[in-house]
Amino acid sequence: MLKHTTYQSIYNNSSVNPSINEAIASPWLKKVQSFVPGPALIKLILAALIILVGCTGVVRVFAGTSDDVRLEKNVIVQQGDTLWGIASAHKPEDMDIRAYIMAVKKYNDLTSSEIQAGEVLALPQY
Repeated sequence: MLKHTTYQSIYNNSSVNPSINEAIASPWLKKVQSFVPGPALIKLILAALIILVGCTGVVRVFAGTSDDVRLEKNVIVQQGDTLWGIASAHKPEDMDIRAYIMAVKKYNDLTSSEIQAGEVLALPQY
């Protein structure tokens, strides 16, 4: 087994010329360093990244429509309850009852307005 002190690389480092990399990066780096000192450059880059990430989050927050359902309320259907009666008791004040009934039917995957006692309806809350 080789010890780390006796290891010699089998690769020849002469193929990599660091002066070429320095020649390419050096003029650009000197321009940036002359304009902005090192620690300030790091702070500037971090601030730009934070702003970029923050703006991306804000766009995603406001990307939804105003019709998105926020919460739901579960109601157990009692004997004699109708979809119209349940909807009129739980709909928002400024919403048309027919639109709310359609939303309840869509939310619960109902094909008709017939409901049975004991069913649990999820009512969308706007």
